[in-house]
Amino acid sequence: MTRTMLLLLPALLFSASSMAKTFVNEDFGYTMEVDDAYQLIRNDDVTLFSDETGNSLIAIKNWPGLSEEAARDYIQHGYQDEKVAIVATGDAEEVTLEKGKGLLADVQGIVERKLIKGITGGFVGDDGQGLVVLFSGPAAEWGNLAAMARQAMTSIRFVAYDASMSAIDWFHLLAGTRLSLRGTSSDNSRREDLYFCSDGSFKHRIQRSSSQQFDTGSAFGFAAKSKSGLWTVVDDNGASRLMLRYSDGREESALLEDRNGRTFLDGQRYYMMRNHRCR
Repeated sequence: MTRTMLLLLPALLFSASSMAKTFVNEDFGYTMEVDDAYQLIRNDDVTLFSDETGNSLIAIKNWPGLSEEAARDYIQHGYQDEKVAIVATGDAEEVTLEKGKGLLADVQGIVERKLIKGITGGFVGDDGQGLVVLFSGPAAEWGNLAAMARQAMTSIRFVAYDASMSAIDWFHLLAGTRLSLRGTSSDNSRREDLYFCSDGSFKHRIQRSSSQQFDTGSAFGFAAKSKSGLWTVVDDNGASRLMLRYSDGREESALLEDRNGRTFLDGQRYYMMRNHRCR
């Protein structure tokens, strides 16, 4: 998922005598063994653990409905914004979990001009659970942290939970992502993209292309327009409805559905993709 993405912070060395504790996230249906040096400092769409210095961090993006395809995309293609740039340093490794699957990959990058190394994982549960986890540390210290990070990643277990998506769940899921509508087989000249920002703003871009054949060759045309506004998700008799208010005062809405990890607006399939325009 945005897509809100994960903030990387340097990690400190941990004592060999540290103990692990089981963190249970009932809202998103998983458990994870977390080193006793960490304290929970946030638990909503993003779960964060930090040590007492604030320099060591485990960051979890809770992502109900995450597909294996989307998880692989995030793991293999990395992430970049104004302060953070991370890339995978090797192929993603598949891991089998109880009631789910996972992918792990070593990463390296730069965070606020500091070189880091780490490990990231994308996990998909059999009952619709999903999460992306990141553990990172200074490159010079990663040799002492790698085993602990891998142990935390592979300790994840999926448990039963309410898989229905509330309006607030949808807002957290869409924030920082892009929904893309591809042209049909009979009209592949049109593409529509909705960019959702976590501050409640959005951008709506529609582009069209056309071509014509002549005796002397061919001609190609392209046109695009963008509009912006504010967005939210509201409850609609137990369902969730996306509300778009454009800057010109016009309003539109669409019923949101998750069908086995696929996103539908008013019954039409949209592809959830990376959002580089906002977070």
